[in-house]
Amino acid sequence: MSNPFSALVDEPIASPEQSSKQLPQTMSRETKHLEQTFGFTLNEMRAGEQGLVYLEDQAVAYNTDDLTVAILEHAIGDRLYLVTMETVACMSTISSNGKDSAVNDTAGECRVVWYLFKCFQTNWESNYEEIKQDVQAIILRNMCTALKAPDLYDGQNVFVQFIDILMQEHNGEVFFKEIYKAFKEEEGGSDAIRLPYLNLLKALHLNIAKMTIMTLNIKIFDILKLIISYEDLSLLLMEYSTARNTIGFEYSNTLLGALFTISILPKTNLGAYEFFQNPLDPASNIATENTLFSNSESVTNHIHSVFLTLLKSGTKVRSLVLAWIGKCLKANVNRGKLWSMHNTDGISNADYVSDGFMLNMGAVLMKFCMPFCEPAHQAKLLKVDPTYCAVTEAECEAKGVHLTNLQQETCLVPCEDTSEVRVTSSTYNFITECFFMAHKAIDLGFKVIGDKLVRLNQEMGRIERTYNETMAQNPNSPLVEQIKNRMASEMGRYLSMKAALSEPVMIEMMFHLISGTAYWFTQVIVNDFPADTKDYIPLVQKTLEFPLNESVPNTLKCIPEFLVENIVTYLVFLRRFNPKLFEMQGYTEMQPLLTSILIYMGSPQRMKNPHLRARLAEGLEALLPHHKDEPEALNTLGGYQREMLFNQHEHRMEIVRNLLEVFVGIEMTGQSVEFEQKFNYRRPMYIVMDYLWELQEHREIFTTLAEEAEANIEAVTPPLFLRFINLLMNDAVFLLDESLANMSKLKEMEQVRESGAWDRLPIAERSQNINYIAHIGMIARFDNILGKETIKTIERLTSRIKIVFTHYTMVDRVAAMLNYFLLNLVGPNQRKFKVKDSKEYSFDPAGTVLDICKIYVNLKENNDFCLAVSQDGRSYKPSLFGLAQDVLIRIGGGSLIGELQELASKVSRLAEEHQVTEDAIADAPDHFLDPIMSTLMRDPVVLPSSKQTVDRSTIARHLLSDQTDPFNRSPLTMDQVIPNHELHSEIHAWLDQKKPSKS
Repeated sequence: MSNPFSALVDEPIASPEQSSKQLPQTMSRETKHLEQTFGFTLNEMRAGEQGLVYLEDQAVAYNTDDLTVAILEHAIGDRLYLVTMETVACMSTISSNGKDSAVNDTAGECRVVWYLFKCFQTNWESNYEEIKQDVQAIILRNMCTALKAPDLYDGQNVFVQFIDILMQEHNGEVFFKEIYKAFKEEEGGSDAIRLPYLNLLKALHLNIAKMTIMTLNIKIFDILKLIISYEDLSLLLMEYSTARNTIGFEYSNTLLGALFTISILPKTNLGAYEFFQNPLDPASNIATENTLFSNSESVTNHIHSVFLTLLKSGTKVRSLVLAWIGKCLKANVNRGKLWSMHNTDGISNADYVSDGFMLNMGAVLMKFCMPFCEPAHQAKLLKVDPTYCAVTEAECEAKGVHLTNLQQETCLVPCEDTSEVRVTSSTYNFITECFFMAHKAIDLGFKVIGDKLVRLNQEMGRIERTYNETMAQNPNSPLVEQIKNRMASEMGRYLSMKAALSEPVMIEMMFHLISGTAYWFTQVIVNDFPADTKDYIPLVQKTLEFPLNESVPNTLKCIPEFLVENIVTYLVFLRRFNPKLFEMQGYTEMQPLLTSILIYMGSPQRMKNPHLRARLAEGLEALLPHHKDEPEALNTLGGYQREMLFNQHEHRMEIVRNLLEVFVGIEMTGQSVEFEQKFNYRRPMYIVMDYLWELQEHREIFTTLAEEAEANIEAVTPPLFLRFINLLMNDAVFLLDESLANMSKLKEMEQVRESGAWDRLPIAERSQNINYIAHIGMIARFDNILGKETIKTIERLTSRIKIVFTHYTMVDRVAAMLNYFLLNLVGPNQRKFKVKDSKEYSFDPAGTVLDICKIYVNLKENNDFCLAVSQDGRSYKPSLFGLAQDVLIRIGGGSLIGELQELASKVSRLAEEHQVTEDAIADAPDHFLDPIMSTLMRDPVVLPSSKQTVDRSTIARHLLSDQTDPFNRSPLTMDQVIPNHELHSEIHAWLDQKKPSKS
């Protein structure tokens, strides 16, 4: 090809007069249309006059300056060749030569795809119908060539240009559709289209990967939906989005995965948190949060729209999409493991997708669940098959299961042995898959981040305490600024996580899903199926009645525990961060939540895991109408709707019994939990009891249970209320004892610090001491809070219920506990526990003394109790109540003094009477004495396994906590003990002989 500049540079440009002479008198309509459309001409003068590119070689070859469709086929090739030489803009500029005449916009276009698009657009909008289709066909053929052979255009990325057009031009969609049609009409069809569109997807992927939640361009989603509106292109998208291996993070590297990484949270687990850089500026934080909320909702809506389009693209695509989600969840399942959740540096989690990714996936899947989870459509939840998670890996494909690892999950009821085959259905529907996929995504996303948020909150508290300690020691220390910066950094993370979890639309969708799940749980319980059934979908709504049927559905062996964990995690999150949503959703939406909690909380045969049942009690606490420690700003709508739960719910009378069942259940043999964890579980239970006690009908249930315990006190299985009180006493003794020990330690450490001894220590050792005192303080605070709750609960119960506390199995322990703690809190040792700032450790000795004195007064009418008080050799002294009276006067408990004096007199009198009796029987033979308590046996019984003889009251007390023989740990219940009639007669004959000497 000759130099394309030669005609323009080597020869002088004609004057306007010369130009007019050289222009033909007439120009065909075809030529005019083609020149305007393509920006080039075969006429040199018109090139200069109208700013067109002059194609000299084509003019010479065809010996004409008229442009026709036939010539266009070859001429456009020359024009596109100029693109590779980067000469077009220069040529069109020289052609125009600075004249006033308009320069053709297409003529100067150097970008090949943009050039062809502009040609297409001009032709598309023209009304020259005679050649319009032929011209379009030429443009599209060249566009197809450009996409198939992009290397022809050196230095240009035709795919990026194509995406830019689709994002910026209103006719871009038409252009895309026509190109697709042209590809399909080519020989080879689908084969011809494959590579160009994979390259287009790659360019699109790179574009998406660069986007953040603040630089979001929603046009990218429109492009995706345009591409996947064709089934074969949807298949290409799924092929391109296949993860390279089974490492979870690889899903972030796919095109579909890149969409999920657009989040408030970092794109990777090692990424930096971008927002809330000035966390101490509330106004800025609110504005940032609102922007992030809006953008997060937009991301969720658009990703959902993309996936919805894919699911509608055909059966094959639908299966691939569900498989992609299922494999992604499976590859990232370790995100939900305890070791992974408690990792804070992110390094160990680098193999998994980010928090933001999984949170977005959960939100999108929940959006798919809304058509059957929203209140108006909850009946559709009956189509969810509870056996989905029991399908084995080998059966998944045949049964249409795409989430293939759920059979390994721990279920509500475990199989009796590993060989047991669980029930499954013949096939599973889309609703079932959406339901379980959404829950698994919540388990790996919302739940994991929520756990991190709680731990981060605790860590921030520790940092703040360290900061205060350091400031108090040396405000000019360089550590002060370091700790301050750390606090700001952690606060930014905290606010980012909280914002990500609190996005209003997502959090409302989750309410519908959680409420719907609770409703579904209820229906699973009341629906049982014959052994030969083909599916286990409840389908028909049935009424639930308490007490529950003794039969337990086999389907509970198929339902994973994480569904229950998701319910509790969400309820607790709402209670802490957004309690007004309970009121906004209302009683009707909360009703199934309480029903489901009542079913499983107190039913170990339906939910084996005691930890999980205890967590349901935490969920119950979250439903309370108000909390003493809840900021008013969070609960602006009050608690009326939640009050209805406890005042109107049809099964509300089951709350107390089920609460006590789980309280006892977490400690019974075979269901024990770690000591510290046990108290974490029981704390919310005390809060619920506190609330229920204020409601008359619930308070009457406590009384009824106590009366049942009194009537069945000698039953084979100890009555529920008796076991509850026994454990309550155990908790009180342990917690108050630990509390006093830790407060004493803190007092000692404060004294050492105030003496100046710490100032002489190296910085590292001083820092270690600060951390240690913070650690002891944290434990002390926990023990103080829970110990106070325990004593307060006993005080409430004894105000109405006496018999269980004064029964022979309990009375000695109750009296000894009260005496011990009262003596420590009002006696000469009380100064050992007085620290600088009691409030920091929630230490309230005055309140505890007041509650203990109230318990004494509540039980003072019972002679056995008063006698037991006097017989406590460890702590009781005649001066004890006098010391208590002095303290009561100081702390505002003067109203109790009169009754406490009555108690003191009664205790003293009974002590004197008892001493006379004890003196009389002091010489009792050794075999009359209980081997455990060393007291005279009144009702001796033989233990069948060890053959030891003990007093009935002693073994009864022991079996409340531990149903084993104390001498050899063999299983034992009260019905198995054997009365020792011979020894009984011998003891009582001996006592009768002593009576005369007593008088």
